[in-house]
Amino acid sequence: MAERFVFTITTGRSGSAYLAELLESNLEDAVVFHERTGWLNFGVVTPDLSDFTVFNSVGNVEKVQAFWRRKLARDLAGPRRVHAEASHLLAKAGLIENLGLLTQKGATVEIVVLQRDVLATLWSFYNRFDFVNNGLAWAFYLDIAYPNVIVDSSPFRSQGVAGRALWYIIEMRARAAYYRHLMADRAGIRFHGVDLGDIAAPAGAQALFDAMELAPARPVACPPPRNETAQNFFGEREKEALARLIARFAFDAEELGLSYYRSGWRLAAGRASRQAG
Repeated sequence: MAERFVFTITTGRSGSAYLAELLESNLEDAVVFHERTGWLNFGVVTPDLSDFTVFNSVGNVEKVQAFWRRKLARDLAGPRRVHAEASHLLAKAGLIENLGLLTQKGATVEIVVLQRDVLATLWSFYNRFDFVNNGLAWAFYLDIAYPNVIVDSSPFRSQGVAGRALWYIIEMRARAAYYRHLMADRAGIRFHGVDLGDIAAPAGAQALFDAMELAPARPVACPPPRNETAQNFFGEREKEALARLIARFAFDAEELGLSYYRSGWRLAAGRASRQAG
């Protein structure tokens, strides 16, 4: 039965595949997944499209909670002491709101807030055309038109594909800050902010394992990079334009998340009601 859990809050294109291999290479009594996206996994161990769209429209309603009851019960019954998923999908469909299903059973949950340089992340999204199709945003990222969000998306909507991708990066960073404040007094849940560049080196990776109290018995082995963008369709001119866009929309993710938290709005409740602060 699983007693320790590791999950992430991250954007994708930020090192989640690398983190999964880092965990798997160094933790002995652990089952480790990157993204459980096989044909039969959606709606069972990974949120299906409707779980994403419902949570990001109206919040942690019964339909969403039912998925997490099924999934987390299966994860608790797993064969290893540690259950880790580096998937960026889970936290966008109500994972954090439903972690009580684990901590009430005595489990400890480590949330790795995994970040990568904003321009590098945006450049990767841009070259993969990830935000061209709304269907991909519904299933894997976030739709800029969702109503249940932290960051006002209206200034980004006129900026095309790059604007949608940048809004998404800012939204996920704001959510990480919001969730850290929301769960600050919840026993059994800890947050660990890391940069991909740091955990790509043994010292940074060891520091993360130490912080989670999951340090391997032997020195940490760092795997090679994973899922790097194979081809760039655009050149330096486009990359410079993206850098200017980022500068134009300079943001403080901590302030965005904290302001939303203090306002009384809660992602769990959607826009229908305001919680006590």
